[in-house]
Formats: sequence, structure tokens, C-alpha cells
Amino acid sequence: MTDPGNAAGEAIGLELDVIARELRSVTVAVRAARSRSGSRGGGGQGAGIVWSPDGTIVTNAHVATSDSATITLADGHEAPARVVARDRRRDLAVLRAAVSSFGVTPLRAAVLGEPSTLRPGQVVLALGHPLGVEHALALGVVHAAPRPGRSPYIVADIRLAPGNSGGPLADASGRVVGVNSMIAGGLGVAISVDAVRAMMAGSTPRPMLGVQLRPVRVRMPASAAQSSVGMLVLALDPRGAAARAGIIQGDVLLGHAGRPFASGVELTRLLRDVSPGSALRLDVGRAGRRMTCDVITDAETSSDLRAA
Repeated sequence: MTDPGNAAGEAIGLELDVIARELRSVTVAVRAARSRSGSRGGGGQGAGIVWSPDGTIVTNAHVATSDSATITLADGHEAPARVVARDRRRDLAVLRAAVSSFGVTPLRAAVLGEPSTLRPGQVVLALGHPLGVEHALALGVVHAAPRPGRSPYIVADIRLAPGNSGGPLADASGRVVGVNSMIAGGLGVAISVDAVRAMMAGSTPRPMLGVQLRPVRVRMPASAAQSSVGMLVLALDPRGAAARAGIIQGDVLLGHAGRPFASGVELTRLLRDVSPGSALRLDVGRAGRRMTCDVITDAETSSDLRAA
């Protein structure tokens, strides 16, 4: 007779093995170039994440200590890389590897998750090269989630060691949500991939609606048994894109182009995929009525209304 406990354990083991293989395929070793004196400065050895197929690699600034480095894939292929951006305050660096040198093109890029959806107690996984052990997997739980606009850090009760720096922190589905950076008070600290996205964007203005929002549960008119997520307008810039389109305080943003929002992050994703000046057809609820507003997005400004 099969032991249900053993069967459950085997199933979990198989799922972790699949996630580990996926993470290994997008995790590289980063070796900083030697200085003229022949020594490596400030560590300069750790992991990195394949951010895009063109050879863009994300790691920590304290790993990419030189302007050039050697990138090694999980299959052993190596290629030179150069640092194209570095933010020491956030401890992030972006490298561009010579993809043709790997012998495999294009590279397989990491699947990114949404750090804003993390909650304390959720399972996370880290992959890196701790103490020289290549592509080792660690399992833990979220201790503190990032707070948009306040803290970009994910703190987890997970075992990290030198060599994990720059490697991925992933959610239970294997989607990368952070870049492992340090150990503080015995807990692992990772930088949210949203901070990487912001760094990648650089000075490129983001599209904005000029509203402050709060997710609310909304009943679908077609069936009282179904519900979706709406975004309640708490405040808005009277000169912003939403106000110009006729949206007012107290309205609920229900969806886009007839498709209801299934989660509170869908509007964020929608804005990430368009540029300032784009037209959005937002479905809006007001006093029990449903209406459509055509919004022309603005470029990001220094306004305090930063939620969207």
C-alpha cells in the first residue's frame, strides 16, 4: 500500500526538480576581470541572471567589480561581458555578454514574476554558487515583502552564502522576483526585480494616469456568483490623463477594452507595456453604471500621485 506521505513528498520533490532545472538554465556564473595588479577587487565572483536573450545579464554591483567579466552558462560555455550600467546604491549591475561566443543563440531568459504580490510565509527559492557549489538550490519563506515606493527588498528566511550574490530568488512557480544580494541578521535579502526594471528604464518616462488607486472586489453584472478586481479611484490629479478623460474620484476602474481586471497588478502590467501618449480604453464603474473612457496616458512627473 502506498504511503500518502511519501507520495506527496515525491510529488513536491519532482516539482522542485523542475523549477531547479528552469532556474539553472537562466543562472550564470559571473567572474570579474582581474585588475592590472593581478588581483580581484572586492570579491567580484558570484551569480547572474539572464535578463534577455541578447546577452543582457543582471547581477550585483559588488559582484561586477570591474568593467569587464567572464560569464559562464550552466552547460560550461563561457563568453566575455562588459558592464553597461551599475547602481552601487541599489547594488545592481547590468552586463552585456558576447552571445556569439557562447555557441548558443539566443540565450534563454528568466521568466519574471511580480514582487508586489509576495506575502510573508510564501515559499521562495534561491539558486547560485554558494561557497563554490555550482547551481545549488535553497528553499525558504518570505519574511518581509517589498513595499513599492518605500523598500525594494525581499527579506526571506533562506540559507544564502557567498556565491549566491547576483543569483535569482524565485517564487513557488519558478518566476524570478528578486536578485539575491546579502545576508542580514541571518536572513537572505534580495532586490526586487521591479528595481531592476526601473534601472533598465533609466530616464525613459513611464506612462501615467495621474490617479491614486486601491484594489476592491467587484461583482460581475452577468452573474452575482462571479467577481473581479476593480481599482477604486481614491484621488486624482485634476490635470492628469484620467481626469481629462472624465474619470472622477470614487469611480472604479473595471478593466481594459472589455476585459475585466483579474488581479490588482494587471493595470500595472498594462501601463508597463505602453508608452506615454498611448490610448487606453478603460471600463469604468460609476454609481452602478458601466461606462468607457478613452485615456491618453501622460509621461511620469514628480507628482505625489505615483500609484498609477
